[in-house]
Amino acid sequence: MNGLRDQDRLDEAFNFVIWKARILAILDKPRIEDYALKTVAVPVDPDANEKYEEAMAKVKCMILDGVKDHVIPHIAKKNTAREMWQMLTTLYQSSFVQRKMLLENQLRSYQMQKGKEIDHFLLRLQAICDQLTFVGSTPDLEFMVSTALNAVSEDWETFVQSILGRATLPSWEEMWATLR
Repeated sequence: MNGLRDQDRLDEAFNFVIWKARILAILDKPRIEDYALKTVAVPVDPDANEKYEEAMAKVKCMILDGVKDHVIPHIAKKNTAREMWQMLTTLYQSSFVQRKMLLENQLRSYQMQKGKEIDHFLLRLQAICDQLTFVGSTPDLEFMVSTALNAVSEDWETFVQSILGRATLPSWEEMWATLR
């Protein structure tokens, strides 16, 4: 109904920000996002009330269709789309602090395993960086370079020493290009 692929549905806190942006874009097209974001007064006029009920049902269906099955019990019995939205925000947005702390710790402690490909290692670091960006904490790229240089396996020690011998560290993109 809402055009989301299964992998785009709200699953856990890690994809809440992206999911929220997608759902709001979907709700914006027919101009019904206010039903989720604000308290909309129930009209007294029968014709206006019919339009209200239709729009409210549509938004509730779009929200339900946009979440994975295990999320539905948390919101299914809510009376309005606004109540559903608030519940999802309470469940998933509040855990950003914990998610951010976990990801920052993963970034600091991630180590390249001996014998592993450098591409796999850099892609994993980039994935952690991307997840941090999704929770609102984009790591400094200079920090990313330092982290990568400190985390590569012994096999790359010569490369690390050559980088550290430079006057300035390369950018994240330059490091990728050099290592690949």
